[in-house]
Amino acid sequence: MCLAESIRLCYELKLQLASANPLVGLAELELDHDVSLALSYGRQALEALEEESTNPRLWSRALHVLSRGHAALGEFREAYEFGEQHRALQARLDREAEQQRLDVAFAELEVERTQVVAEIQRTALGQARGEVAALHAHLESRVEQRTRELQAANEELSAFAWSLSHYLRTPMQLVMGHADLLVSVPEAERAAHAEGIMQSIGRMSEMLDGLLRYAERHLKPLESRPVAVGELVDQAWTELALGDGVQLVVNPLPVVVGDPAALRLVFRNLLANAAQHSRGREGARVVVRAGLEGGMHVIEVQDNGVGFDPGAAQRLFRVFSQLPAGQSFEGLGLGLADVWRVVIAHGGHVRTEGRPGEGASFFVYLPATPELVLGAPASA
Repeated sequence: MCLAESIRLCYELKLQLASANPLVGLAELELDHDVSLALSYGRQALEALEEESTNPRLWSRALHVLSRGHAALGEFREAYEFGEQHRALQARLDREAEQQRLDVAFAELEVERTQVVAEIQRTALGQARGEVAALHAHLESRVEQRTRELQAANEELSAFAWSLSHYLRTPMQLVMGHADLLVSVPEAERAAHAEGIMQSIGRMSEMLDGLLRYAERHLKPLESRPVAVGELVDQAWTELALGDGVQLVVNPLPVVVGDPAALRLVFRNLLANAAQHSRGREGARVVVRAGLEGGMHVIEVQDNGVGFDPGAAQRLFRVFSQLPAGQSFEGLGLGLADVWRVVIAHGGHVRTEGRPGEGASFFVYLPATPELVLGAPASA
């Protein structure tokens, strides 16, 4: 009844095309009740549609009704003709629907592809930015390192030139003074002045030999491998053979990356320096300990010896530098200069603290390696 009323209203409003849908619906309902009426409704639906392209799916439903209706009445020729039209049209509609589904699927794939490409590009861009930033940081670090090395080399050259001119000037002045006096003093006193000249020349020769050895030690390229500082300290103390005059206390020490021979020279010189300035004092003791500070191993060699004026701290690392007058000890003063050069070459630095009569501490800073820990490799 609703479908019939829809058809009546469509005709009254002269909406014949709109009536096609309810006509097909009535035809499909009447197929099981009144085949002739169903065929009538089916033909009216085709007339309302006028042509297949108006609404191909509704046209296909109408053809299907007509094919079934004629078949039910035994009119097989007409049933076959309408059936063939229905199958052909339905096949085309199925192909078009499949094509639409494929188009939608391809569109979805294209969207996914675009999203994946965009994500890959974002990831690649982020990685590229990270790599560029890392490379920039590495280059900046290398520039800073090379700048520090050049500054250190310039400072060393300046200190070396100053030390050479300053410390060789004294024996040369003594030679000149004794030579002047040889002309004017009595013959009996000339032997003493000649002896003074020989001593001054001997001191100059000793300094020059020390300089040559000092320079030769730093011509050899440095190796780079894990080195147990505790073993170096034990070896250096054994080599010094100081006897029972000074006690050595060694706390857990790190494993660092560097040249074993050069680092052994560092700690041999530091231990010798500490023992030299502690010997003869009651309870003379040298303590070696280590810690971590800002990604650097800090190895401290502390003694309870004569100490020094804090204002002279930096001067101690110069060539030929020794304690002030009245606190002289044997040697040329090249040991701490060696320490400074080797530690700088390993990417570290050295500092010292002390007070007169209260001992001294020398701090060696060496780069820490994450894979290594105090006393042994991390894998041990």
